[in-house]
Order: sequence, then C-alpha cells, then structure tokens
Amino acid sequence: MMFCYLNGQILKEEEAKVSIFDIGIMRGFGVYEAMTSFGLNILMWHDHFERFKKTADFVGIDIPETEDKIKKICLELIYKNGFKRSNIKFILTGGRAIEGIFYERNNPTFYILVEEWKTIDQKNYKEGARVGLAENLRQYPEYKTTDYITAVKAYSKTKQSGYLETLYFKENLILEFSTSNVFIVKDGVIITPEKNILKGITRKLAINLAEQNGFRVEVRDITLDEVYKADECFLTSSFKDIVPVVCILEKQIGEGKVGRVSHKMMSLFNDLVYNL
Repeated sequence: MMFCYLNGQILKEEEAKVSIFDIGIMRGFGVYEAMTSFGLNILMWHDHFERFKKTADFVGIDIPETEDKIKKICLELIYKNGFKRSNIKFILTGGRAIEGIFYERNNPTFYILVEEWKTIDQKNYKEGARVGLAENLRQYPEYKTTDYITAVKAYSKTKQSGYLETLYFKENLILEFSTSNVFIVKDGVIITPEKNILKGITRKLAINLAEQNGFRVEVRDITLDEVYKADECFLTSSFKDIVPVVCILEKQIGEGKVGRVSHKMMSLFNDLVYNL
C-alpha cells in the first residue's frame, strides 16, 4: 500500500483523484520537480525547492504550502512508504480550468509522489552508456515544467536503439540530455554547457565536488565537434546519479570505456550520498 499527498491530504495512491477539468490535464499547464532521498535524507532539498519555486513563479502558480511544511510531508511519505531510497516527484498545476484556458493561480492542484528508486542497468555504470542524438531546444529550458512531449515521443525509439538517453543539440551546440545534464572531459578539464539548459541539481553537486577535489571546471558553450573529440563524457541526474557515456550514436567517445575522471566523479558522489 503506497501513500501520496494531494491538495492537503495524505492518501492511499488508489484514493487520489484529479479532476478531468484540471488545466494541467487539459492544457499541460504545470510545474514538475524531482529529487531523490537516501532514507530520510533528501539530497539537496533546498536547492530543489528553490528551483521548484522559481518555475512556479515563472509559470504563475502559487505554491500552497511553505517549504518546511512540504518537507515534512515528504518525510512522512518516505516513512510511510518505507523505501531505503526514494524518488520524490512534485506536480503543481493551475487547478480547475476556467473557460478551458484560464485558471486561478491561488487555487492550484498540488500532489507529491514518493516512489521506490530503481537503479538502471549496472552495465551503464561499469562499462559506460550508449546514447542517442537529436536536434532539440526545449521551450523555456531553464524551467522544469510538465512539458515532456519531445522526451516522451523519443523514449520508445531511444530504448529500441539500446540508448540510455538522447543528447539534445541546437545550431551545433550541445545542450542537455532528455532528462539529464551532460559533461565532457578534455585533458583533465571538466566542461558542461552554460545556457539553454535546465540547470540540474545533481549537475550543481557534481560541479562542487569536482572543484573541491582539484578539478578545473569550465561552464561554457560546447560544440558537437568538441564532444566527439572529448576524452570522456558523463551525465548527471537525480534518478541516475553520475553515469559515464562511451558512445553517442555509433561514435565512440575517447577510448570507448569509462575514463579516469568519470570513475573519480562517480566515487566522490557515492562517498558523499551513501554517507549522509
């Protein structure tokens, strides 16, 4: 029996109902946030909440509870659902649609899901992942909305091709993966894109860990050619952690195996989060 939160109540998941007139359903108008927890320790909680608030403010929806109250709700759901590691998801919509296209910003729909974290195939960590490539610049890329149409449409093809994710690019500049951020390594320098991306919280943590451990980090534009000539590549995500990437389409990155820097970043991340 799993529990969730919906509009002021903690409910059994099967009891939670959202109106068919909700503008999030009718118009895809909503905010999404996702984070992970290790037991009752929610990784980078405040950073996630600040991004959630930033997107809600941009969209124009009031968050109905305080940060402290929402954290308490999350902790209660983690405890009640009993997972050792959890994926936490916020969905905030404009609530009931008015005349099909309008809404009341102070009367939203807000629900929280706490699901069991499930690891991806361990082969991706040990041998490196293969990823796809597609030209795409998300609308409002710096905000985490519920608009995942491109990612959802591409998912079936991505999985059929044996790819873990799809790397987006636009006008010869790489941007981000469909649900993760991208890093490359060249001559020991760690490089990640600066603009037209969702600035992931695990990305932020990875940058901090790298700098604290003596790596030089550059945050700047990266061309497709630079990616293909990189020594290493890895991605970061709340639900995947740090994953080395060894092949984009059929193009091998570096030596085609998990590199020294990627190994080190994975080790630093694991040492931190599993000792919270």
